[in-house]
Amino acid sequence: MKLAKNRLESFSDGVIAIIITIMVFDLKPHELPAGFSNRDVWNILLGLVPKILAYMLSFVVIAILWLNHHALFDKVQHSNSKLIWHNVFLLFAMSLIPLPTSFLAQHPTLPQAVMLYGFVMFLNAFAFLLMRRYAEIKAKLIPYNKKIQRSNWIGTALYLLSIPLALVSIYLPFIIFVGIPLWYFLPEKLHQ
Repeated sequence: MKLAKNRLESFSDGVIAIIITIMVFDLKPHELPAGFSNRDVWNILLGLVPKILAYMLSFVVIAILWLNHHALFDKVQHSNSKLIWHNVFLLFAMSLIPLPTSFLAQHPTLPQAVMLYGFVMFLNAFAFLLMRRYAEIKAKLIPYNKKIQRSNWIGTALYLLSIPLALVSIYLPFIIFVGIPLWYFLPEKLHQ
């Protein structure tokens, strides 16, 4: 059954905007104590640094997901119920991003926080991979793109690898967390 894609795109854009809004609510400084000093202010501002860094990282990931979602649906002429459910799974995975972002911001050196972040990023990459594979291979709604499929598989595998790596070193997963978004900013010709 062919379905119009415009409602799916509008719904997705709305959900993604809400996810970003929810994430920004976590960027609150602690209350200043009564009779606070200049040092208290600086300590509170420095305490925001992990939150801002976690927010920036997750914001960039969400932006990349949104851009890839937009690029995918720009090529799709129509939708069907299975593609909608794949999209719903992706939106579910994206809606989880504020949770590990907040936990990681509060406990950046805790392996469990790093593992949770890696798991949710894996879930997002996997959901997008499934949706793209369905659109290209199963439903043939868009032409197959080997480069994009390979890139999606690599990102998904690296996010999965980040989970056990957190038990070895909390710094190795951060290389993955920062490296994957950087990969998407490289010129297209370097992805070959």
